[in-house]
Formats: sequence, structure tokens, C-alpha cells
Amino acid sequence: MRGIVSDLEVQRAYTPVSPVDAEGYFEVLIKIYEDGFMSRFVKTWKEGNTVCWRGPFGNCPYKPNQYEQLLLFASGTGIAPMVSLIQYIVANEEDETFITLVGCFRTFQDIYMKPRLQELAAYWNVKTLFVLSQEQDLTHLLWSYREKTYLGRINCDMVKNFVNSCRRKPFIMVCGSITFSKDVLNYLNQLGLPEDDYFVF
Repeated sequence: MRGIVSDLEVQRAYTPVSPVDAEGYFEVLIKIYEDGFMSRFVKTWKEGNTVCWRGPFGNCPYKPNQYEQLLLFASGTGIAPMVSLIQYIVANEEDETFITLVGCFRTFQDIYMKPRLQELAAYWNVKTLFVLSQEQDLTHLLWSYREKTYLGRINCDMVKNFVNSCRRKPFIMVCGSITFSKDVLNYLNQLGLPEDDYFVF
């Protein structure tokens, strides 16, 4: 997306969360930062405004039934490409890929797109889990989240548990901040997983 803020041109990349086969529209997940240049531009929007976009760019190494199991690690807005991928898979009745999504956020309130994630988790082949780094206990969470939520920062033991709990040998995808991706890759390396077994957005 391109915008003009204080006479300066600002560009930021965003990942669509709309279905892959969507026609005539697209949706993106945008996080608003208090001091962000692009956030200042987004805050000025009114219905009917025109916004400049270009793309899409990049690619995702996935074809239907290419892998028996996907294990997806996402933090923050890194959930966006995972949602798009899961929607693509569940929309194809012939795709029997099992999916485990591990979403890492600070608190329960920080989980993006909760309603859509709940809808996707209702599919027979989709499982959603959450790691909340700044929550102290699970008692105030909705019942439907308590049994699939872990407290603390994601660590090597958690990653090992998620890998071992997969029904089949997983292909792993990672998306999040530079620090998050670096940490998860480090844990995967500690577990001895070869580079061919994972992909980083």
C-alpha cells in the first residue's frame, strides 16, 4: 500500500486474509501503531476514499495434498498468511491436509481475527492452539480456549511438543517478527529438523 504522510510517500507490505479465489475485492490485516507513518495515513480514511495498492508479490510453497500435515507458527500479524492458506485448504474438498496452527500473542485480547479462527477450527482437519506470553492464568479465558492455550513465551519444549503431537510428519511454516522467526528456527534446528522441512515467510 502507498500513502502520503506529511508530504512523504510511505509504502508498506500487507498480506491478504481474503480467500485465495476472491474476485473483485481483497481484505488485509492492518495493525495500527500509535507513532507509525502508515498508521497515520490509515487513520485519515473515510468511506469512499481511494487507496493505491500494487501486487501481489511473493509465493507460498503449497499445492493441495502436497503435505500430509502442516504445522503453522505465527505471531502477531504473521497470522495473516496462515489464515489465507487455511481458507484455501478447507475450501478444497479434495484437499485432506491436516493443519495445526500455533498463534503466538501477548494476551487473549491481542489475538487477531478470533471469529474467523473459530470458524476455521470447526473443520475436521484444522486445529488451533495459542501461546500467550503475558497472560498470568487461564481462568478468565473463554472455556473454548482454555484447553488449547499455553502460557509464557514459545520455547523449544513447546515446539517439540507441537511437532510430536502432529498426526503425521509435519511441514512447518513460520511467519512473524524477525525475532520470533529466528527463535522458532533456532528451536527447529535444536530438534534436528532439516531445512527442507520448513519455510519462513
